[in-house]
Amino acid sequence: MAVLRIAEIFGHGVENLSTSARLDREERHCPIRDSNCTKSNAANPLGVCSLSDGTNATSICPVRFQEGNRLFVDAARLAFGAGKRFTPVPEVKILRTKDGKKIGKIDFILAQLDADDRPVDFAALEVQAVYFSGRSIRPAMEYYLTHDELDVAISERRPDYRSSAQKRLMPQLSLKIPVFRRWGKKFFVAVDSLFYAALPEFQSVGQANAELTWLSYPLAKTGPDYHLEDPEIIHCLWDDILNALREGAAPEPDEIVEELGRRMDRERIFST
Repeated sequence: MAVLRIAEIFGHGVENLSTSARLDREERHCPIRDSNCTKSNAANPLGVCSLSDGTNATSICPVRFQEGNRLFVDAARLAFGAGKRFTPVPEVKILRTKDGKKIGKIDFILAQLDADDRPVDFAALEVQAVYFSGRSIRPAMEYYLTHDELDVAISERRPDYRSSAQKRLMPQLSLKIPVFRRWGKKFFVAVDSLFYAALPEFQSVGQANAELTWLSYPLAKTGPDYHLEDPEIIHCLWDDILNALREGAAPEPDEIVEELGRRMDRERIFST
């Protein structure tokens, strides 16, 4: 995993020392969704949005993908077609346990609307930011907010794409995608391009047959700030994704027999 440095704090690149950027940081304001930042702690939010190699950034906050609301428009256009009215509804639970408890929360359900604003169709949208390894990043943020510059010694982290995919994203998708596949509804997953590049290569299919569609957004530097660029769109089958994200390739049975033979002198033998 590459070591990346803090790229954005409270929605602005760390090189942006404009009046508006300073004000957003002072007020702990998120300009992406035009509201107070609530990441980690509403009273004292952790306003680090992304990490960067100096050219491209990887998001450590899912709200970062909502820049300009283009994420919703991109997914809805693929789901329903151009010129359709829709609304994104956050945190909809789609499963119910035996005791009636609702589980399986979808980040956003995109609801297509008719002329009277009544929902007539829907699709799912999950947003996955990356987790990072190492100590808390809050001291690095607080240093920046005090000094208007990064302390390089404490501002670098390693994004953990493997853990983010295998331990966070895949269990969620395994719970939810079979439901939408049964319903015949579209399912979208948004990640940044550095995250997607760290994933195994997936076999693509035509849009009409897709059971999961990736929206891979470059988060590229423009001047002192970073901005979402046009996504790469990858249509996939769910079984292909499951196979690609398995932990390594399974060996042939003969290889296992050979390994057992090599270890016979170290193992105890029993009878049934």
